Amino acid sequence: MKISITILFLISLITILTACQQQILPDNKQAAIDSLKIIVNQLKPGLGEFMMQFEYHHDRLAKAIREKNYEQTIYQVDELKETAEKISQLHVTNDKLQQPFAFFYDKYLKSVLESISNLAAKKDEAALNTNYVALTNNCNSCHHENNMGFMKIN
Repeated sequence: MKISITILFLISLITILTACQQQILPDNKQAAIDSLKIIVNQLKPGLGEFMMQFEYHHDRLAKAIREKNYEQTIYQVDELKETAEKISQLHVTNDKLQQPFAFFYDKYLKSVLESISNLAAKKDEAALNTNYVALTNNCNSCHHENNMGFMKIN
């Protein structure tokens, strides 16, 4: 009986140890993985494509505020935040950015977007308009800080 338990213990231990070892992929599989990583990086949208999404949602936000469509206002803020998240998650950059995008999002956009969302929930039209102007100015300040001042939005 002791021998059976000992053998069973040794088999379990060997199984656990071999299962926990990191498997090294053969060269051809690693080459395929490396190739796929290159393709993914080539297909990843650039910062310009994401900025076009920002501009679209910025413009839609202006329309929603102008029309006093508070639900749409909150939706557009969420879309702007989602676009920013994607830029950060994908580590999208270009040669003009002085810091990672997340740094500029925190510096210029995060608080004003949160304010706009809160003000839309309160239906505070005057403060929404003021904060929308601040958002636009912040976008342009970020462009200026990153040597892209010619990319002025209205």
